[in-house]
Amino acid sequence: MLMQDYFTENPTYRPHLFRRRYRMRRSLFVKIVQACEADCRYFTQTRNAAGLKGFSAYQKISAAMRVI
Repeated sequence: MLMQDYFTENPTYRPHLFRRRYRMRRSLFVKIVQACEADCRYFTQTRNAAGLKGFSAYQKISAAMRVI
């Protein structure tokens, strides 16, 4: 739902709502996600032992932002 709500070609919510929730522009958030994926294996999406996809980098960074 996160990808559909904010990061698709026609997102559900407008950019000002993304900025209100994350306190930054969407382009900056995408740069942070890309940098984290490049530097740390934890933020890459992997499959678990059952073969199901885990959380995406966007979901992991979003959760980390909420904790901070």
